[in-house]
Amino acid sequence: MTPNASIQHPGASAPRTRERVLHVLSALDVYLILAALLVVACWLSPSFLTLSNIGNVLTQAAVLGILATGQFLVVLIGGFDLSVAAVMALSSVLIAKHADTHLALAITEGLLAALACGIASGVAVVVGRVQPLITTLAMMGVARGLAFSVSEKSLLVSNPWITGLSGASGVLTPPTLIWLALVIVLSLWLGLTRAGLHCYAIGGNETTSRLAGVRADRIKIGVYAVSGLIAGIAGLALVIRSDSGVPNVGAGWELDSIAAIVIGGARLFGGEGSLPKAMTGVLIYQLIANVMNLTGIDPYYQSIVRALVIVVAVGLSVFRQRKRDHV
Repeated sequence: MTPNASIQHPGASAPRTRERVLHVLSALDVYLILAALLVVACWLSPSFLTLSNIGNVLTQAAVLGILATGQFLVVLIGGFDLSVAAVMALSSVLIAKHADTHLALAITEGLLAALACGIASGVAVVVGRVQPLITTLAMMGVARGLAFSVSEKSLLVSNPWITGLSGASGVLTPPTLIWLALVIVLSLWLGLTRAGLHCYAIGGNETTSRLAGVRADRIKIGVYAVSGLIAGIAGLALVIRSDSGVPNVGAGWELDSIAAIVIGGARLFGGEGSLPKAMTGVLIYQLIANVMNLTGIDPYYQSIVRALVIVVAVGLSVFRQRKRDHV
């Protein structure tokens, strides 16, 4: 070894330190954005940081968050599900229609109907080779039409179990707990099971994953089925939250769910994303809406802001993808 071999240039470690800092910031970007928004929200509205408002934000985010968990799985494998909100509405009216006479049967009926919608979408995509956007757009029309065929107006629920749950107060309400449980279960499934890891492989490169022995068709049908079932669970959470089933509820939430998970770092074209970070995106999306309500922004302008958020979210996803391609 030469005498100069162990001597390191004083500035040699600077690029490495900079890379590490950038890597940490990139990994925490969504959480940092949420923290910054919380600070801004507290500054704009003194009533934001109260237990009642925090509980309200989480409860309002819960139904969209539940939908977004199913949407995340579909986007992860390289697809889209535009039917989630309509399937949620169908499930809610089926549950509400029979909840007062037989609650268990009503819940089972609503969840099975949602599961059937998901399976039908998956079969159409995999077996029929129909594009996911076209398939789920058609299913959105079918599910919404079925919801209105069950009832043309909102159905109120007076079952004491439902009204008791809807009357629960605090930070962690029943819809929020359902959302949290789903996130935990699906995060463990994605990270610890072979099928979960195969979802990432299919979204990254379906052809390569097939050559590696992954049963892509079976997994894709399963994912669409799970997305439908989760939309049904969102319908149940909606009934619990509002004591009612509404056939026209959730219009536009399918796009909101996609925007929220993309804000949370999910790759729009599949194969990459973290479910906890995607759910942080849901909180960011809902937090923006809550701050606009607290500050009295006109609902029409709120719609414009939400539309801009969706555009920015898609733009961020494309930017991240281009940045990875150049690395």
